[in-house]
Amino acid sequence: MTHTIIYNPETHIIETKVQGNIALDEMKEIFSEAMQIAIEKEVFLFLSDFREATISLSTMNIYDLPKILSDTAAPLGGNVHKFKRAIVTAKDFKDSGFSETVTVNRGQNAKFFHDVDEAKKWLSEK
Repeated sequence: MTHTIIYNPETHIIETKVQGNIALDEMKEIFSEAMQIAIEKEVFLFLSDFREATISLSTMNIYDLPKILSDTAAPLGGNVHKFKRAIVTAKDFKDSGFSETVTVNRGQNAKFFHDVDEAKKWLSEK
């Protein structure tokens, strides 16, 4: 698995791109890196592109992701309820609906997409 995380100063979005096989440990690593940038830059918008990734997470892993994100952000002074996250997945990722429901049920503002332009448009909406 390879990933890049950048802060786009023009859009004020933290952009993550993931390629290859990704499991829970890699997700935690990405969360940690992205949260550090978010706190440092005071950014609340995230665009995560998983279209070129193979997501290897169990149903329980997916269920736990919102809590893991919250637990990662809290010690850094981040509040996940202030974040707006657009997650772009490949069309064959069958768990996007479940992932979105679990995340929203935890009070987090996130939406799953298959199209990166739609995700960017949603992030730019107030």
